[in-house]
Amino acid sequence: MKYLITIIMLFAALNRLSAQTIVNDSPTENRAYFRLGIEPTTMATFGYQRNFKVGFLNRNVTSYAEWGTSMYRFGYNNSELKFGAILVVFEKRNFKVVNNLNLSAGSVTTHNFESKKFAAGDEVAAGFYKQTWFIATTVEYEKIYLNRIEHTEFYRTTYYEDAEDGWYKGAGGMFQFGIEGGGTIKGMYDIHLEIKMPFTERLNSYGGSPLHINLGFGYRF
Repeated sequence: MKYLITIIMLFAALNRLSAQTIVNDSPTENRAYFRLGIEPTTMATFGYQRNFKVGFLNRNVTSYAEWGTSMYRFGYNNSELKFGAILVVFEKRNFKVVNNLNLSAGSVTTHNFESKKFAAGDEVAAGFYKQTWFIATTVEYEKIYLNRIEHTEFYRTTYYEDAEDGWYKGAGGMFQFGIEGGGTIKGMYDIHLEIKMPFTERLNSYGGSPLHINLGFGYRF
């Protein structure tokens, strides 16, 4: 029982930093993007994507890196850095199944603790992808494998005086089911909307916002 309060607050805080984006077809090699959303806290994310050909797969792979931070607590202490790769695993005309695999590291600072999380996630999208628009349904899972927790004096005074700082096993995972779509204007400017419903890894309702909503803008070059 002595770690129960810490685990509950940690699970709620760390999982708020989850978000991913799968984009429609692009003949360009590079794309910079910006995203605003509720996940369940308000987040701003800055990212960069690059397309390249993988010879032995005979397919294009989109690699990406992005940094997201709380809009109200902007900065490193409440942010997430994510690296990933997007690959089309099935294709028939305009219908595609796309996989997005990623690794992430995040930081959260609250009145009760300062923490860092290390997680892995995967998203599968199935839908219709064309050069000027796309629409798809998505299934996403992210699991936190490792946490670093440093308790504040407020936590020790209010909840548990002998709380120990250190490394803890991951706080669990989260599913998200949703729909996303977007379009491209003049072959250069993207707009993207995603709406997702979060669940715990046992498929129970998830605390916080009942829906995660993101609106993104991109520039291809």
